[in-house]
Amino acid sequence: MSNIQKVKRSNGHAYRVLIRRNNRPSISKTFPTKILAQQFSIRKESELQSERSIGRVKPSTMKLSVLIELYLRQHLCKTRPKEQRNKLQFWDGALEDRSINEISGPDIANALDRLPSKLSNATRNRYKAAISVVFAFACNKHGLSTNPVQLIPFLPENNARIRFLSNEERSCLFEACRASKWDKLYLIVLMAITTGARKGELMSLEWSDIDLDRQTAFVKTSKNGEPKVLPLTDSVIKELVKYKEDNGLLFPSKLIPNKPYCFTKPWYKALKEADVEDFRFHDLRHSCASYLAMNGASLLEIADVLGHKQIQMTKRYAHLCIDHKQRLINKVMGGI
Repeated sequence: MSNIQKVKRSNGHAYRVLIRRNNRPSISKTFPTKILAQQFSIRKESELQSERSIGRVKPSTMKLSVLIELYLRQHLCKTRPKEQRNKLQFWDGALEDRSINEISGPDIANALDRLPSKLSNATRNRYKAAISVVFAFACNKHGLSTNPVQLIPFLPENNARIRFLSNEERSCLFEACRASKWDKLYLIVLMAITTGARKGELMSLEWSDIDLDRQTAFVKTSKNGEPKVLPLTDSVIKELVKYKEDNGLLFPSKLIPNKPYCFTKPWYKALKEADVEDFRFHDLRHSCASYLAMNGASLLEIADVLGHKQIQMTKRYAHLCIDHKQRLINKVMGGI
């Protein structure tokens, strides 16, 4: 049964069509005029009636592996496609490639319990989200009645960790990186701490992405699926010039040039020699944001540098902006 609701918008009103269906996801669509909403409602009701009359709306007997492949072809997100595919391969094996209408919520929960215990709650939630969107795709496109993942709650996450380098730690780490057997360790650490870029973004950079004249690096696809430009400092440019090449990856593997170099061992060795404890490569990104906050950058400016779409992600650095806020209050309100 369809229902047309009048909803308020900043620029006026719109009309939302809501069609509820037994044991299937509701259909919702918004239109600028009531006439368009009514036309859509009539057309969609007619289509659903036709489907019911010829018996097309029924639980799907499609195999999970087939559904996953269809999803990957049509809806694979632009960001981290390899990671997404790997997660779905886990589900294909964990659920034993059964028909999707045979898979229940407890089956999903049991599979989640079989993930390695070392994985964080955040990573487990990403696995759950990966298979949930595939089942949602089945509900919308292939006649599955319900999404078995919906009733499984997300695990609590703690993403509030902020670990950044002190000035002394930074100097020691830079010195250890310069002495590393991998000659580009100092360069990638310097780029990470001065741009706030993620490890994956830096490792995917090619020489064609670097503009030495404009002092920028172009990231084709960031974590949120959008490209972004990294401003490069004079010190980064000075390092880049030492290795300038015409093509290929900025940090290629020595054995497979079209693959990025795995620098785990030299990175941990540099941390040990610098006596820097409880520190991850991702904390260089936190260091960048923290330095910006402590030197007067606003949360919006920090969000722009880090590429955060939501300011909520940046608020973890708010307490470091206190000196800047104190100067701002004194400047504006000091004469009152």
